Amino acid sequence: MMKTFIAAILLIATSLTAADIRWQSATTGTELRGELRQPATKPSGAIATVVYLKNLAIRRIGQESDDAILNDFAKQGMLVLVLDYAKDAKAVSPALNADLLKLRTDIADSKKKNFLLDQNVDPNHLFIVPEGFRLKRDIEFARDGDRVLGMDVIYPAKAKEKVAALMEITCDNKDRMGSYSLLFCHDTLLEGAALAGFASAMIDHPVPPPYKGIDDPMPQCVDRLKAAAKTLRGLSNEIGTSDKIGVMGFSRGGPMAALLATTGDVQAALIHGGRYDYLKLAEDDSMYKRFEKAWGPRDDNREKWAIHGAAHFLSNKTPPMFLNTSDAESKEYQEQLALFDRELTDAGIEHVYQVDKDGRGHRVSTDPATLGKIYAFFHQHLDH
Repeated sequence: MMKTFIAAILLIATSLTAADIRWQSATTGTELRGELRQPATKPSGAIATVVYLKNLAIRRIGQESDDAILNDFAKQGMLVLVLDYAKDAKAVSPALNADLLKLRTDIADSKKKNFLLDQNVDPNHLFIVPEGFRLKRDIEFARDGDRVLGMDVIYPAKAKEKVAALMEITCDNKDRMGSYSLLFCHDTLLEGAALAGFASAMIDHPVPPPYKGIDDPMPQCVDRLKAAAKTLRGLSNEIGTSDKIGVMGFSRGGPMAALLATTGDVQAALIHGGRYDYLKLAEDDSMYKRFEKAWGPRDDNREKWAIHGAAHFLSNKTPPMFLNTSDAESKEYQEQLALFDRELTDAGIEHVYQVDKDGRGHRVSTDPATLGKIYAFFHQHLDH
C-alpha cells in the first residue's frame, strides 16, 4: 500500500507541465504560464538562475533555437524558469522593464519574494534573458592583486546582423549582479538593453569593497575600465557584436561610466546624478571634509582632486552623453550633474540633459518614456 502511495505521488510530481507554474505579469496584466527546468547537475548551495522570456512581441534577434539555449543553461548547472508571453502585444520594450523589476522582486527580494520559494535561487546570480539570447558569465578583464574583475554578458545567439553592446558598471562592489542593489536602485537598464536590441554586459566595479567614495585609485580605475571595454570588444567575433559600445552607470557606477566615456574608447554614455568635477565641488557637500582628509586641501592638491572627476578629461573626443536624474535626487548630485551639463555645453559635446519631475530620488527611472529615450539615444549613436 505504501509503495503504491509513493508511486502515485511520484507520478503526480513528474507529470507537472508548464501550465502548473503561473506568474502575474505587470506588463501585460495577465497570468503567464511557466516551465521550470532543473540543472543537469544540481549544485550544493544556492543555484544560479535564468528567467527566459519567450514568445515576446518584439523582433527575435538571436536565431538559435530555444531548446539548444535552454539545454546549455541546464548543462552549465543553472536553474531555468521559462515564461511564455504568448505573443501578447504588450510584451515589448521598454514596457517589459516593469516585469524585469517585478520578477527580481518576486524571486530575490529578501522581504517581498513570493515566487519560486521552494527553489534555492542565488539572488546574486539571477539573470533575466530574452528568447534567442545566451549568457556568458565571469569573463575576466582585469586583476587587482588577488581580486579578479569579471563581467557577465547577455547576447543574441546566431544573430543575422551584428548588434552594439551596452556595458553597465555595477553599483555593487561585492556582487556585480547583486539583487539587493539592483532592487534598491530600481535598476533594469542592463536586461532591458537586451530587450531593446543590444548585447549587454555588467562589469565589476573597479574599486573593491568596502566602497567609501574616497578610495578610488587613479589611474588604476581608468585602466580597469578601459580593459573591460577592450575585453568586451574582443568578444565581438564570438558573440556577434559590432565594435560599438555604450557605457551606463548609476550611483557609484555613474562617475565611473563618465570617466570611461571621457578617457576610453566607447561611443556613447548614460550617467545619472553624481560627482563629476571635484574642483568645483561645493564645500557644504556631505563628503567634502572626507575628500580633504584623504587628498589634502583642495587648493594645494588640485591635480589629485581633479583626476577623480570626468570633467577633467573632457575633450573633442568625448562621445555623446545622456544625463538623467530626478527632481528628488540629493542636492549635491543634482548640482554636480547640472554643472556637468554646462561643461559639456561649453565643450561643444553632444548630449541630453533630463531632470525628471517624478520624486523617485536616488533611483533609476522606471518610466517607459524615459527608458525609451535612453535606448533610442544609444541606437542613434551605436547603430551605424
